[in-house]
Amino acid sequence: MKRNLKLRLNKPSVTYIFLVFVFLSLLAFNSDSPYYFPINPGQANYLAGSMGELRGSHFHGGIDVKTGGRTGLEIYSTADGYVSRIKIQSGGYGNALYIYHPKYGTTSVYAHLESYRDDIAAYIRSHQYQKETFEIELFPGKDQFQVKRGELVAYSGNSGSSSGPHLHFEIRDSRQRPINPLDFGFSEIRDNIAPVVRYIGIRTLDHNSRVNDQFGTFEFDPYMAGGNYHISRPIEVHGKIGVMIDCYDQLNGVPNRNGVPKIKMTVDDTIVTDILINEIPFSKNRNLLVYRDHKMRVRKRRNYQKMYVEDGNTLNIFQKSIDKGILHINDTLDHKVRIDLTDAYGNTRQVNFVLRGAKPTNQFFGKTDIFEPNRYEVYENTLMFMAKRNEGNGYFAEVFANRLKYDLNTAYQVDGYAVYLWDLTIGIPDSIQVCGVTLKPGIEMMVPSETEFSYYQPHMDIQFFKTTLFDTLYLKTDYIDELESDREYFEIGDQEVPLRKNIKVKLKPKKDYPDKTRTRVYSAYNHRSFSYTGGDWQGDQITFYTRDLGAYTLLTDSVAPTIRMVANNRNNIMAYIKDELSGIKDFEVRIDGEWVLMNYDYKRNLIWSEKRNEETPFKGEMVIKVRDQVNNTKTYSTTIY
Repeated sequence: MKRNLKLRLNKPSVTYIFLVFVFLSLLAFNSDSPYYFPINPGQANYLAGSMGELRGSHFHGGIDVKTGGRTGLEIYSTADGYVSRIKIQSGGYGNALYIYHPKYGTTSVYAHLESYRDDIAAYIRSHQYQKETFEIELFPGKDQFQVKRGELVAYSGNSGSSSGPHLHFEIRDSRQRPINPLDFGFSEIRDNIAPVVRYIGIRTLDHNSRVNDQFGTFEFDPYMAGGNYHISRPIEVHGKIGVMIDCYDQLNGVPNRNGVPKIKMTVDDTIVTDILINEIPFSKNRNLLVYRDHKMRVRKRRNYQKMYVEDGNTLNIFQKSIDKGILHINDTLDHKVRIDLTDAYGNTRQVNFVLRGAKPTNQFFGKTDIFEPNRYEVYENTLMFMAKRNEGNGYFAEVFANRLKYDLNTAYQVDGYAVYLWDLTIGIPDSIQVCGVTLKPGIEMMVPSETEFSYYQPHMDIQFFKTTLFDTLYLKTDYIDELESDREYFEIGDQEVPLRKNIKVKLKPKKDYPDKTRTRVYSAYNHRSFSYTGGDWQGDQITFYTRDLGAYTLLTDSVAPTIRMVANNRNNIMAYIKDELSGIKDFEVRIDGEWVLMNYDYKRNLIWSEKRNEETPFKGEMVIKVRDQVNNTKTYSTTIY
């Protein structure tokens, strides 16, 4: 019998392979390692995060070295070079230092620092006072701060968007793309633990495909035997099939779940997908949202990595992919699947299972968690809906689209419900009549990707740009006037669908907002959790930009921030500043009109002073001003004697 497993070969990427070859060549001809471990060198160190680890909306771009919950540990330059960039910000990397290494054409990055060594700190402080700003970005000349391998440059901290004390360390190539520091064999990090597999996901990729005779995404728990993972029974599949894996890596001595940089899938002894997550350009980082199954991430907090190339995914991590990693199984044979997982230290684990080709049978099934009755789901280009089976009304659904009526047969039945699958490329249904009930899916528009597109309706206008979408979007919107809270909500699409870049939205509220200067747009997760988005009023309409679909509302913030003094003396000024709704926009401290540098840790809501000259005491009339995002201002005044 002929095996109908369709595979096509794509050209592999060799950029990273070439780069590693260059560095390994350097290692072979140089008795010294090219890089010096930047913290606690020569001692055992432990990681809180690894290169390529899957974060909220991006891949982690380096390694996070634990500091035992402490700050102030010495940080050393990893190689000869010079300080090329310094950036200080309240969020992001916080206090960060960049050192360029001419010998290798690379840049090392040290982030979330507490402070810099004295001469660098003095240089930064001078420019902060000159420009009267805490947040600053500087580019010293190459002769300003020359450093040697192993030379002290800074001290570890917890600044910026850090969830705890650690050093974030990167090595970037000549094009400023992070590469994996662990590829350079630091003996300070030890790992003899193979990767761990949580789940295998198998999903249908069009309306004619099935997994165990059903449509959707299905999870399987592998078991360990003989040092590798297995799935106990063959999984029956038909049509276009995508394989996914939820996995992580652990290193010696720590429980943290890190990324797995190398994943290879083989089907019937043919390598179908070969993934290497060791080089992620910042411009492509948001592709994580389609490399990982975003819907399963939102619903179940899974971290499914797709063994196939999703539409819109432009990552260069696929060293090899046959037919984009999609399996076309239209026979009735067994296909052996093996997934090899390899960490940065060469520890390997396998997952083995069988995909068995099986023709759809339109069976009856018991309860399933794949879908809830009386809901509509859009999977790729397929609309899935269910209706209570009624013998008297038969099994056909009548779909009204394109001013035509289409008869749609039952795909299969689950727990007394008939399941229907409609191909949205045929048309968007205006309504559906099934089992004596009229259904309205509510899809208003098909928005193509890579196209400028504008959608106008009574409650809002939405503008899509060429770079907004990863893939075709089937758009639904809604307007809700919630009487209980006296708020109006503007529902824009499905939060389970990620966007690559911004959309532009103009809201047309029905309610009156007397104080528009303090009224802005807020995202409204589940209509309960609010986060400031912003916006600009033009008459009675407000325009804003966002990269997130979901619910939005308008809120008025008329309450100024709070200031709670901790210290205000000749040597130190310290205060807690906080705003309950829109958030802190900026702050300023002056003594007799002279600007004072205040450091800011938003996680602690804390500001504290740093003198221009330690020998000169603070003295005179001190004024603190704190402003929120809608310009409510709080002022605190006192005299320091």
